[in-house]
Amino acid sequence: MYVASNERASLPQLLTRTADNSSFYAALTGADRISDIGERADYSAPPGYRLVRVDHRMHEGNSNEFEIALLDDAEGSVAFYAKATLLSIPEVSERKVARHQIWRSTSMRHSLALREISRAVLFGYILRHYDLLLAEDAVTGDGKFYWHRQVSRAIALGFHVYAYDLATQALRSISTQCELNDVHDLTWSITSPVPLHALISTYSLVSQ
Repeated sequence: MYVASNERASLPQLLTRTADNSSFYAALTGADRISDIGERADYSAPPGYRLVRVDHRMHEGNSNEFEIALLDDAEGSVAFYAKATLLSIPEVSERKVARHQIWRSTSMRHSLALREISRAVLFGYILRHYDLLLAEDAVTGDGKFYWHRQVSRAIALGFHVYAYDLATQALRSISTQCELNDVHDLTWSITSPVPLHALISTYSLVSQ
């Protein structure tokens, strides 16, 4: 069974097993600071679902972490979950930067509800309030595919996208799908083992 204080377990461990998922649903819905963000994220939840944000559940008073979940109230389960951590990187952005890790159910029951969930959470909600640090390890299993898919979506939606070097804090603009293809070819070569990171913003960022 899920234990609220055990935050070191991986998201698949916490959410994939039915009993653990049900316990996690109970923990989220029982939180003091839970709010519906579907409208603000421009997400139309199917009947029986809610897109919510939960604050201060894991660490009381910590304003640098929050959770977003798509809840299936009819089944009492979590269909999608994102844990966001807010970072301050003044060298590259004046705003808080949100780094996230996500999990999504593989059940066909949720396929319709999950169809636009990444767009809604990342670009409809998070980017309205923070800049977004997109890391290859944001999702378990297909991290590189997830990274390229979301960066491609950000470019198509007209956001400012940059390859980000964690060591040097250097930014390199990725403004077109062609430039993303070049990054794609490089990162899938054996000569580039460095994990992928991108900064996405609603405005232009200038590397210091």
